[in-house]
Amino acid sequence: MIIRQIFNNNVIRAENQVGHEFVVIGNGLGFKKKNGQPVDEDRIEKTFVLKSDKIPQKLIDLIGETSVEYLKLADEIVGHAKKEMGDIFSDNIYISLIDHIQFAITRYRKSVGLKNSLLWQIKKFYKKEFGIGMNAVELIQEQFGIQMDEHEASFIAMHFVNARQDAQGMKQTVEITEVIDDIFNIVTNHYHIALDENSFNYSRFITHLQYFVQRMLSNEQEQFASGDNFLYEQVKDKYSKAFQCTQLINQYLEDKFESAMSIDEKVYLTIHIQRVTSRNELLDTE
Repeated sequence: MIIRQIFNNNVIRAENQVGHEFVVIGNGLGFKKKNGQPVDEDRIEKTFVLKSDKIPQKLIDLIGETSVEYLKLADEIVGHAKKEMGDIFSDNIYISLIDHIQFAITRYRKSVGLKNSLLWQIKKFYKKEFGIGMNAVELIQEQFGIQMDEHEASFIAMHFVNARQDAQGMKQTVEITEVIDDIFNIVTNHYHIALDENSFNYSRFITHLQYFVQRMLSNEQEQFASGDNFLYEQVKDKYSKAFQCTQLINQYLEDKFESAMSIDEKVYLTIHIQRVTSRNELLDTE
């Protein structure tokens, strides 16, 4: 690898032989070095591996004004997230996470904590991301001696939700979460039951809602393999109560977004509702 940019004595931007760029951290990596010189790879401590070949300019600008400790922490948090959920996050996670960490630590040092009005929803609908957020606040406590609460963990979790869904900014992530919460409440009120949040069908139901609502907000309609109205009529008759619930959800979406669900969306949402509300959970229709 060769040096392309020196941020400080310990952080550089490097490029390998095929033109892929990396942010590289290591003690003295940039000390008395110049662009174009080879990287002393024995000094490398951490490497930011991005999906894109070139590092986004926003990340370059942010790295230039961020301490090494925050960069290492962000990389450690993202590394843990990838182990838990796979390499499914966009490169923007580094930008949003580094920026959030800096301001969060500054806030807490001034004894300024924030409350997340979506804490309950984040814990319920994005359990893995919330776990990543809790791991992050534990790392912050270990490395900086600052004890953050689960509200801060939920804020961090939302950055990973945003990066995973590739949503159009945090505003859409918040809206998706609020709509999922409304749909969830329609289901539980319709059936007058509490759903088993530890069941496999619950996990599948929430995942389906996440992508369904994102498509709805993006004005996209997913076309599944039903082909005609046959499956629709079968599901409507066989799972009548679940279908009634789907119709309530469809009315809610029409009122809120002036957009109705397709037949295919109704079919698959009805199946998921039937599964998640079934006590024996033995359905395997998909």
